Amino acid sequence: MKKGPLTVAMVAGMPYPMAKASCIRVGHLVNNLAGQFDDVRVKVFAYEGTGSPATHPRVEYHLVGGFDSQKAKYYTWSNKLRADARLVRAMIRQRKAIDLIHCHTIEGLGIALAFKALTLSRAPICMDVHGPVVAELVHYRLIPSWPPIVAAVNGLESAMLSFVGHAFVSNDGLKNLMLQRLPSDRVTTVFDYVDLQHFDSGGLDHERLKELRARHKSDGGRLVAYAGMFKDYQGVDFLIRACAALAARHPGLRLILIGDGPCRGEYEQLIGQLGIQERVHLPGLVPHSDVVNWLEIADVVVSPRIDNEITRAGFVSQLPEYMAAGKTIVATAVSGCNFLLRDGAGFLVAPNDVDALVGGIEAALEQDPAAKQVMVQKARQNVAQFTWKDGVGAVYRAYRGSPMAHGR
Repeated sequence: MKKGPLTVAMVAGMPYPMAKASCIRVGHLVNNLAGQFDDVRVKVFAYEGTGSPATHPRVEYHLVGGFDSQKAKYYTWSNKLRADARLVRAMIRQRKAIDLIHCHTIEGLGIALAFKALTLSRAPICMDVHGPVVAELVHYRLIPSWPPIVAAVNGLESAMLSFVGHAFVSNDGLKNLMLQRLPSDRVTTVFDYVDLQHFDSGGLDHERLKELRARHKSDGGRLVAYAGMFKDYQGVDFLIRACAALAARHPGLRLILIGDGPCRGEYEQLIGQLGIQERVHLPGLVPHSDVVNWLEIADVVVSPRIDNEITRAGFVSQLPEYMAAGKTIVATAVSGCNFLLRDGAGFLVAPNDVDALVGGIEAALEQDPAAKQVMVQKARQNVAQFTWKDGVGAVYRAYRGSPMAHGR
């Protein structure tokens, strides 16, 4: 890699900004790279999202329109490819300024490779791998689960990854998958870290808190909360069933499900079938800056993720935020939760099991204040070194010293 200032093209085939875990990860990388390293400039290439991105003198945004973010069209080839072609054109217009490409997901890698083929750019490529590629393509029905097709896509993935100089993965399970494709010195684990300052008391909006408490806690009821996407592997249906089972013993118990996604209609139907409509509130996607206020009014926060092929190579990105917010946590023992909630930092329960969730939530609700304080303090200790400020250094070091470095 060249010496001196470095301009990074951050390429993400997703709306930006948006209150989704993958997009939040991109934002943290952009803001911390530009904020901590004076020799780094970042050009963000993504779809137009909702709201305004954070401003910084060393960050430029090249956001393209034309992408339909509605759930029914989000994961369709026609919707994606049209928007991705616009991203390639936007990169071409900036080609002389790009020293390095940091792309997100296999889709971002496709955009990067198209750009390099059309411009003959020598900018090396880093890839941020958000999940197991082929398993997710099958899961979202972008390819059929037919062995010849799966084998062909596996081969295509390997061919594309041969152009990647360095891969960043969000967990060790995903790292093991990448090590089947790349040598160990070209794969670095960069977790979904947390901004501690945003999730401590200084990040609270007290007027907003007053409003939320008046709406959801005026009668002194207990609140169980989930914050995240509504995707089937997140296990929100297990959480809904668990809260329905707890309803008779805890008449003041209510559930808040913060987020959105393809399973929302299914969850609304399940809530109706269980007859707990009056106990469940779904505010939809809320700005990431507002999540801390919702967590503050909760008595217990839950990560109910199931155990499957995707979650074994995944990471519960909201868990560090739960921990930093100082909440009592109930989590299934998958996707890094065992590590983060080690040494009694939360209630760990078996995945794919409604009864296990019932037991964990009930234990959390009945916990005495002294034990709760010890647990919350342990969680804060565990997450204290799990920050973007510390974690982004590994990304910068890979930019500057990776075996990929061969200049532009």
